[in-house]
Amino acid sequence: MKNRRPWPIALIALALSLGPGRAQANDISGKISSTLTVTEDSRLVSDVTCTVEVVKAPCIVIGAKHVKLSLNGHTLTGPVNPLTNLSSCSIPAPGPFGVGIQVAGQTDVEIEGPGIIQNFQRWGIFLASSSHMTVRRVTAALNCWSGMQLFGVSDSKFEENHWVNNAVGSGGAPCGGICLADSNNNVIRKSTFSGNGTVNAPNGNVDFGVGFEGTSSANRVEKNDISGNANGVFIVDSTATGNTVRHNRIFGNPSAQVSVAFISAGQQGFDIQDTSLPGANTLEDNLCLTYSGASSPAPCPNVVTGGNEEEESRLTKPMGNQQRSGDARYAGPELPFLAASASLLAIVFLGACWKSLKSDF
Repeated sequence: MKNRRPWPIALIALALSLGPGRAQANDISGKISSTLTVTEDSRLVSDVTCTVEVVKAPCIVIGAKHVKLSLNGHTLTGPVNPLTNLSSCSIPAPGPFGVGIQVAGQTDVEIEGPGIIQNFQRWGIFLASSSHMTVRRVTAALNCWSGMQLFGVSDSKFEENHWVNNAVGSGGAPCGGICLADSNNNVIRKSTFSGNGTVNAPNGNVDFGVGFEGTSSANRVEKNDISGNANGVFIVDSTATGNTVRHNRIFGNPSAQVSVAFISAGQQGFDIQDTSLPGANTLEDNLCLTYSGASSPAPCPNVVTGGNEEEESRLTKPMGNQQRSGDARYAGPELPFLAASASLLAIVFLGACWKSLKSDF
């Protein structure tokens, strides 16, 4: 499947050669017209606009280890909206290219929300050759390629994020909410992936909510909601092995209207599309409907006997006096307790009545 990638993944390394801009920052606000490099904990104190001068460069670079960048409830906006200016999106070729936040060759860096990263020429967040990264409570929306691209990233956590409407202008490069390329031992959890990708690219439907490329391995994707994407989870390359996708809700990828309007074989998408050999990756206990791949039995449809771990936990919890009719799982100690309580109340009530009658006489 590597021939599906229209640009060599090693070319991403060219981004690492971009020189740093202004150094250090604590409070960030207003407009950024040249790459801003931060080397200590920093935060947005207002909405920030990255101007056209950085359309083909990183807007913010985190250039040191052990740094936290807080979006602080604000929005980081780039100069390219793919819905209104699709032709300005990056083409599948070597850089330079535009990125919202870039981290390369660092350790223990955190990008913290809430906040929005939007309208960048290629990726909202670009992490390369780094480890122990954390991205939490961030929304990445309407970036031309992926909301976040990982290249050579390991031992990192990405949780409670929203990846929405990215990859509209990737020009046939496989992109989506999060793209993991040659990245290992990362965790993606408790996040939302919706509306990512296009099914009408030059080489068909190659986009996704979550995608595994190259030799990505030992990553975990769990407890996420993944719907309305070109594909939900896409193992793009058969060399991506040892990954686990479990306890997710993966429905409606792509949406019904898209499936009706775009009917050629190359435009069809799936909740899970898997190019790897059977058993190469673990796909288990997901709520999903459609699957394309070699695994047998297929992991989808799976809407009755398996499913999201939290949903199963909710369904099996005792419901007190809200017992479901005919469901023995909900019969528990609450019913005898309620019966005893009712009897006690009746005794107290009768005693009060008898005392009142005696006083009348």
